[in-house]
Amino acid sequence: MFEPYTDPVSEKRRLILDLHTHPIMVHFPEAFTITLFLLAASSYFAPGAIKEALFVAIQVISLPLPFFVILAIITGLFDGKIRFRKVTTPLLKKKFIIGLLLLFISIALAFVAFSGELPVSPMRECFILLTIIAVACGAGLGLLGGHLMDAKFPG
Repeated sequence: MFEPYTDPVSEKRRLILDLHTHPIMVHFPEAFTITLFLLAASSYFAPGAIKEALFVAIQVISLPLPFFVILAIITGLFDGKIRFRKVTTPLLKKKFIIGLLLLFISIALAFVAFSGELPVSPMRECFILLTIIAVACGAGLGLLGGHLMDAKFPG
């Protein structure tokens, strides 16, 4: 009743896919954007010295964020090429567009964090709004990626 299973994916491709470089890399931008939101939101309730420390932490976290987004995009393109042999499938195109949006938002977050205007009320709300959009982009990318995780073409 049972037939032996033969994996349709080549050993070399299986080895690369089993490294899970892209799924690992995407955790950094997600963690950073959520942390930035929490730090900015908590700055409303923090006393003076702690508030200043929160703004410094926001700067420290927002600086590498665009680089982690770039790494996530690069590993996503590599993973898509290995997994599907092309990166022009409709879902991968959607992921790439949302990833670029997240990249632009992460650059804007770093710019606002280092502008010196973050403690000023309208800029802080703008920053928080950008973090919410960034988290939503990350969640959307994760949902789309979940549909692709186990998909592989043979060979």
